[in-house]
Amino acid sequence: MQDMFERHRIFVSAALAVLIIAVVGVTVSSFSPSEKSEYFKELKQIYNTVNNYDNKEIINWESAMNTIVDLNYWYDFIPRYDAISDDDYDVLIIQEKVRELTKRQQLRTLPEIRKYFGQYLSDKLYGMNYKVTILNDERNKIIVFTHDSFTRRNELEKFHNTVANDLRVLGFKQIRYKWYELEKYEEEKYIHYNFSDLPDNEPRKFNLSVLKN
Repeated sequence: MQDMFERHRIFVSAALAVLIIAVVGVTVSSFSPSEKSEYFKELKQIYNTVNNYDNKEIINWESAMNTIVDLNYWYDFIPRYDAISDDDYDVLIIQEKVRELTKRQQLRTLPEIRKYFGQYLSDKLYGMNYKVTILNDERNKIIVFTHDSFTRRNELEKFHNTVANDLRVLGFKQIRYKWYELEKYEEEKYIHYNFSDLPDNEPRKFNLSVLKN
């Protein structure tokens, strides 16, 4: 009787082991050989695009926004394939190259993206007596908004909540709020809000409200 129980226990354990291996296999083997080949082909195309991206200039907000879309796509594409064996080493090498090139292009383009985002906001707020200024030091990381409504704390906070997330994601380090009366003083006066440091070469998803509209 005990031998029968022991054989039954071993059979159940073996069955569970096979089931676990099958589940793990499904989890990590997300790509068939043909899918891997297609992914690898597209990954190499992306590598060539990113590698030649230095030739692309940002000359307005439209080209800046297109660059943001490209960065989002490249970062999104890289994690689609995880290593499952030594045969994936070729994919992982290209993935790492694309990741590093994308970070380099992000570092190169973000100052210009911030500059033209400021111009976009200035155009968007045109006619409402707002002034938007990007300070051209610190890699365009400081933005200044001027409007007389900022004398009222609730109005300032309301405006801040509409722009803060986009500015943080784009790597601005400080927002300054002023009203026109303050511009009469020789000493610069403003209310400021500092973001925690977000390096320009840190990979991120650019979830900007302007891309959702």
